[in-house]
Amino acid sequence: MGTKRVGLARMEALMENLKREITGFNVEITAASATTLTATATLARNSVNLVNEQDAATFTLPAASDCKRGDVIIVKYIGLIDNSTKHAYTSADFFASHSCLFGKAAEDGDSQDVKTFITAPNGTSNDFLNITGATNGAGGIGTILRFHFDGSQWAVNGQLEKRGDGSGAASAAFADS
Repeated sequence: MGTKRVGLARMEALMENLKREITGFNVEITAASATTLTATATLARNSVNLVNEQDAATFTLPAASDCKRGDVIIVKYIGLIDNSTKHAYTSADFFASHSCLFGKAAEDGDSQDVKTFITAPNGTSNDFLNITGATNGAGGIGTILRFHFDGSQWAVNGQLEKRGDGSGAASAAFADS
């Protein structure tokens, strides 16, 4: 039986990739503080952002050329999006096709949180994620978006919370610029 040898350079590369992935997954633990957003802003890599903006806003992700695989941006809504008001998240590059947003299914009085698929990008031309507030639909407190850079594109996975009585649809869509 032979031995399997791994060179020092390969081991260092593996450790660096692991370190990046661990940092990305633990950004909520390692972030020195959270930034509260109350207007249109550019989001920073490896940050936690608390959105407290009711009016229309556009949040810009860093360009791919400025990012490394494993970079993460966490967005948590601590305020409501006004009715018929849009929050747009934009990337200079297209959103990865493995992105996916979920939300609560229509309220049925049951204590279970039934999830439903809302939207995913096409991976080739969608560079905007638009969330539109609705009185009894999208834009609720507790909405969480987790953006992660996969080495070439930003991907987003999230949970949209409803507001009001929850009877409306959770309105979110990926779009072209």
